[in-house]
Amino acid sequence: MELGLCIEMAFTKLTFEERIKKAAELGFKNVEMWFVDVSFKGRPEELAKIAQKNNVKITNTVIGAPDGSIGGGLTNPANRQQWLERTSLTLEFNKAAQIPATIVCTGNVVDGMNDEQMMQSVMDGLEATLELAENAAITVLLEPLNTTYDHPGYWLTSSDKGAEICRKLGSARMKLLYDCYHMQIMEGDLVKHIERNIDVIDHFHSAGVPGRNELYKSETNYPFVMNQIEKLGYKGIFGLEYMPSIDDEESLRETLKYLQ
Repeated sequence: MELGLCIEMAFTKLTFEERIKKAAELGFKNVEMWFVDVSFKGRPEELAKIAQKNNVKITNTVIGAPDGSIGGGLTNPANRQQWLERTSLTLEFNKAAQIPATIVCTGNVVDGMNDEQMMQSVMDGLEATLELAENAAITVLLEPLNTTYDHPGYWLTSSDKGAEICRKLGSARMKLLYDCYHMQIMEGDLVKHIERNIDVIDHFHSAGVPGRNELYKSETNYPFVMNQIEKLGYKGIFGLEYMPSIDDEESLRETLKYLQ
């Protein structure tokens, strides 16, 4: 298992290129970004060269906003064309920038629709998304989030439900992103949830609970959780996606020391 850093939440006063360089200086081999038309203003081929120059791999992007305000979301079938256009834009960028995965958020609960109807809309939307992703050889990472503090109204709040969706779709390109921060808030019992869903988990996120700050400022025992994940044979990325509460560089150095 390797560590990764979300450079959307760290070194935010620097340019995107400078953030990549700073992450590399701290020893990170993997970084991740969010929206392809917001974070980086250049061509995807230029981003690939910047990453290569710094000996860093950009592991993933994000297709749309959790609430559907960007991309329209998956829960509302009326927004399907908007979603697929956004998906195509993101996948084309990923492919040209040599970024192997992208995150999918479901969008919020839709007024007037029941859960069964929204589930069907999400499944239909993901099937169409997967067709595009498989053609582009990009992996789709489905992410459950918390509604208590960060994403009120969000539809997918359960890692078990997310894993069920991934299994039903039955594609090697359809995986679950397990965010320890969000799932500690919504479910707790992290290790057991991870154990039963490790077959479809392809990426992890982390932050301290409460506050979404440093991992060492958390009710979650992250060294223990990471040790259990490694025992399950996981070889992918464990991403740090948190808001530094002190100087960014000092925060990350202390976090890396804590996780050693």
